[in-house]
Amino acid sequence: MQRVFADFIHTLRQQGVPVSPTETLDALKVAELLGLQERNQLRHGLGLVLAKNQQDKQTYEHYFDEFFKFTEVDAHAEGEGSEGEEGSQQEPDESNSDMTARGEGQSEASSSSGQGGGQSEDATDGQEASDDPAVQAQSQLGQMLQAGDAAEIAMAIARAGQQEGVQNIQLFTQKPLFSYRMMNRMGNESLNQELLELDGSNELDQQRLAARLRNAQARLQEQVRDYVEQQYLLYAEAKGQQLRENTLQKVKLTNIDNHYLHQMADLVRKAAKRLASLHSRKRKLRKRGLLDVRKTIAANAAYDGVLFHTRWKTTVVDRPKIMVICDVSGSVSRVARFLLLFVHSLQEVLPRTRSFVFSSDMGEVTDLFKDQNLEEALGEIMSKWANQSTSYDKALGDFSEQALQDVDQKTTVIMLGDARNNNGNGRADIWQKVYLQAGRVLWLNPEHINSWDTGDSIMASYRPYCSELHSCNSLRDLERILGNLLKHS
Repeated sequence: MQRVFADFIHTLRQQGVPVSPTETLDALKVAELLGLQERNQLRHGLGLVLAKNQQDKQTYEHYFDEFFKFTEVDAHAEGEGSEGEEGSQQEPDESNSDMTARGEGQSEASSSSGQGGGQSEDATDGQEASDDPAVQAQSQLGQMLQAGDAAEIAMAIARAGQQEGVQNIQLFTQKPLFSYRMMNRMGNESLNQELLELDGSNELDQQRLAARLRNAQARLQEQVRDYVEQQYLLYAEAKGQQLRENTLQKVKLTNIDNHYLHQMADLVRKAAKRLASLHSRKRKLRKRGLLDVRKTIAANAAYDGVLFHTRWKTTVVDRPKIMVICDVSGSVSRVARFLLLFVHSLQEVLPRTRSFVFSSDMGEVTDLFKDQNLEEALGEIMSKWANQSTSYDKALGDFSEQALQDVDQKTTVIMLGDARNNNGNGRADIWQKVYLQAGRVLWLNPEHINSWDTGDSIMASYRPYCSELHSCNSLRDLERILGNLLKHS
């Protein structure tokens, strides 16, 4: 059970569902209380613990169905056992363990389809063979196939899969390897040796037994391949998603195809949410301050010195003001949308953020981000300000009129732009005023540092008036810089 839950929780985390260690323990307690027999109750109970929003709920339900498929064959086997066979009342403990959940469930399709008519045939063959002890299979796998117990076969497949670590499958080409190893784990080599001996016999009963075992072996191989295929889809999909996300975090924004825009937006939101969570926890700790011993003793004088109430030397955290200026002109058109995603996320993390965009004319879009959803806001910004020729002198002039008077030592100003000005006057004097009035000035350039001051780039004009300059051309760069900004806020 714990192994199944560990894999289940790990897969949810890979798919972006935040599950803390405490929530994992709570989920285990829920499963122990509800049991594995009532599937709907278990789904609902675990969902209350693990799914925090609608998106998490959809992911959770999808993978719950994959991990906890309770098979009809189990119920059928239990029903047959209740008809009177004494041995059937002694079911192995494993039926309530890992095999019940993930193992039998994911072998259900193959056991029902691969043995549909063949299961009864195997059972009949096994019954016929059992009349004569001389034609009984000798190998353990052969005996299991001869018995034709679908539930036992499904459990054996799942057990072999766990022992061979099929949950670690990553590549499509690994499926035959895992299938081969699982068959050997179940005793296929001993079965093959027995089949060779049976083939060499001149007795008709043994030849018939060999034929029946070969047919059952072929169906078992099909079931094992189906099981490995299901495991590949279950685990490799999650790992592939994580691999794509890791790749997108590192790749240059200028090289990302539009096909990944939606996925990049999700990654930016995740990064902002993660940083916002860390930042909020840090602020809560700071609010506690240091213990004020004098006030604490005075507040508890009526309780004979027992400290029922504590008093703290609290320090009010004055959150900084952020002003973000984003270049959306033609020279940065390929990364402008990603930069705006960053601006939007920053505004969500730090509410005291004002956002500006420009190509030539500059406009404030703070309220636009607040009043409209992200896609609508980006569409309006790109249509109104983007893909025009760049004019830093005009843009900085507009900024001087709109916001320079609000810049003070508590303000951090962030410029997102390539400093390419079409050989115009960059108005570095205005940027100098910003630098002198602001607490910190950051310039994030989407170009590599080797491209600065080449062509019409005028980074050298702004460099003296920046607290920090960074080449920022990937999601990882954005997250790192945003994290440093929050750390010093």
